[in-house]
Amino acid sequence: MYAIVKDGAITATGNIKQLFPNTSFAGGVANADFKTAEGVMDIVQGEQKDRKYYYVTQGNVELVDGVPTQQYTNTAKLLADEDAKDEDGNQLYVQTWDADYDNGKDSDGKDLPKGKWVDSSEKVVNQGVKTAMTFQVKDTANKLLAKTDWMVVRKYERDVAIPSATATYRAAVITECARLETAIADASDVDALATVMAGQNWPQED
Repeated sequence: MYAIVKDGAITATGNIKQLFPNTSFAGGVANADFKTAEGVMDIVQGEQKDRKYYYVTQGNVELVDGVPTQQYTNTAKLLADEDAKDEDGNQLYVQTWDADYDNGKDSDGKDLPKGKWVDSSEKVVNQGVKTAMTFQVKDTANKLLAKTDWMVVRKYERDVAIPSATATYRAAVITECARLETAIADASDVDALATVMAGQNWPQED
């Protein structure tokens, strides 16, 4: 994508055919001299943060230090779980179907069908990225341990010793999982959380 820049302002954006619909180019490609003469510049991409931790929305193409740049807004996702509230600040609850709820009578005095969705005692919770990342590291640990779980079962059922290397490996997996869970819980913002997740150090099997 390109932008036409004239007198310090962007006048149009698009591909070459869109910008110059009535101009033909040899081989269908505008040469550098033509682009320079017409103020055509490549649009560069602005910062897009990791979408696991940020909501990224596309904005306008703006001049940044004289360069047409596609702008993005990076908004940090919710870090930790929080109670879900309605627009008035009231707690939301998971709804359940109450089949015995009496809806009274209609205008003709006839009984209305029973049943209504009602609030349960379970709160609706907006999940933060800490919860998602904690689940991820636990899932990784479980998958790594699952490869040798049969040895634990064999030890329990038949008293066959678990090889020392395997026992050491499993202990290291559990230790790393615990370290990551603690680091995730202690992360002060999504950038700190991203650093934790980038620093995973799972043991390697021999």
